[in-house]
Amino acid sequence: MQRRVLPICLAIALASVALGSPDSAEPLVPDDDGCSEAGGGDGECALRMLQRTGVRLRNTSVSVPAPPARELSGAGPHSGQRAVSREGSREDGEQVVLLSEQVDLDASLTDSEADALESQMGSSKVSPINLFNDQLDSYKFLGTGLYYEFRTALSQLVFDGQVEGRFGSYSNAKTPFPLASASKLFTAFAAMYTMELKPKDWYPKKYIHKFKGWEEFKNFPVHGTRKKANLQIHHLLTHTSGLPFGMRMSKRDLARQTLFYWPGTAFGYTLGHRVLGWMLRDYWQAQPEARYANLITVQDTFKWLIFDKLGLSPETMFDDEMTDLFGYSGQAGDASIQSTGEDLMKLAVVALRRGKLPNGTQLISERNWNQWAVPNLLPQGKLTEDLVAWQSGGSSWLNWNVGGIKAKIMKQSGAYGWNYFGATYNRSEDIGWCGFFSSCLRVTYANNLAFVIMQRDVADLKKSKPFIVRYFDRMAESLRCTQKGCMRKGGAKVFCETSGKDLTWSARCPSNTTRGKAWHRDTKVDPRHHACYAPSCHR
Repeated sequence: MQRRVLPICLAIALASVALGSPDSAEPLVPDDDGCSEAGGGDGECALRMLQRTGVRLRNTSVSVPAPPARELSGAGPHSGQRAVSREGSREDGEQVVLLSEQVDLDASLTDSEADALESQMGSSKVSPINLFNDQLDSYKFLGTGLYYEFRTALSQLVFDGQVEGRFGSYSNAKTPFPLASASKLFTAFAAMYTMELKPKDWYPKKYIHKFKGWEEFKNFPVHGTRKKANLQIHHLLTHTSGLPFGMRMSKRDLARQTLFYWPGTAFGYTLGHRVLGWMLRDYWQAQPEARYANLITVQDTFKWLIFDKLGLSPETMFDDEMTDLFGYSGQAGDASIQSTGEDLMKLAVVALRRGKLPNGTQLISERNWNQWAVPNLLPQGKLTEDLVAWQSGGSSWLNWNVGGIKAKIMKQSGAYGWNYFGATYNRSEDIGWCGFFSSCLRVTYANNLAFVIMQRDVADLKKSKPFIVRYFDRMAESLRCTQKGCMRKGGAKVFCETSGKDLTWSARCPSNTTRGKAWHRDTKVDPRHHACYAPSCHR
């Protein structure tokens, strides 16, 4: 198997791994004295070092000659900023992509962009799927391609789409992509599955220091108070632990952290899932069920515990680059898993089926799933739009303020909560999460559909992710035929679109219409939920 290399978002994260607690942080050491002399902060100079060094990406499809520098459209027309990609060939076939210091990393749609999309969906009755495809058209020839699909709870493919990447590279359901922060979904599932199997050992309110080998992880100092606090599994799963985002990658350093706030009182996107991965490894190594499994790494543990049970391919694995850099502690359950659209969809379908495999095996009871993975479990049920929400003066410097990367770049395009599986949206009718630069999983219980999108490029910040967050429910609703009878055998199977008029089904498209972009040759029927699905359904 080819070794996968460091994804962009993890490379940026490396700029923060040396950051410790707010009271005992060691600064990043820049390699550019001129940068410091010019007034650049340590974080800023460190990021510039990353930019000069380059972030390695392996082209998973084809080898191509080195192209000249060119512009990426990830900044959006209203930002006044541009991202520049410079690529060069290497003997090992890898390419180098440098992040421009001027790249616009604000992953939200402007009001004018949102108004324009609303207008198109309203006045011209254009399907949200078609608008999404239009958004993705401008993504063509950037990155390593893009793939997305919708499936029912019976794993029926409702709709899928592909976007060609740079110079003929493309992606499909079997193309591996870095999940980045979406790695947390697999780690969360592993933790919930362990709570299901071992309820006396693993439960939400259990303290970390009660686990064998983790006895010293207690009495954490809390910023702004003289009190000491202990951490529970609940805190790690819900980002309410108070741990810093940029902790060093070692178990030993965890015990020395100062918490930013009292655990369970606030939300601050952090690396609790990395800690959970290490805890799961240590716990299962000592269990009789795993006596002959030879569990040495987090990768070993996850493969034995959940990857094989979900029926995933060998392409779903922890990224080797992180292991090379940091040893086994580099197998970070919060950010370093790679997977394929096909494999990520298997997890999505199980989430849609509330813990049940398509073959009927219940991995997590529906009762526990509804308690752990559906409702918003943040303090007082509050919603957030920011990934980083530390406000106190002693810790605000850590809000991803590395090289000018402010907390605003971590802003999502809508309010969300959090539970043990991931984020919860739309009054807890949707769950899932997106990696910062990368791939997404989303499940809608309202429309009984699972969705994944696999991508890797700065451009996705403007082309797909904000659209998904804002309009995902409309996309899913347009695929479910709630106001239209399911098509019967021998019925019309051609989807026709007339500009400015209602969308219709017909045996053949009249001369004054065109076959819709969202046309799919087969309408899917889900007899269990008495629902049918098609690319677009209108009253």
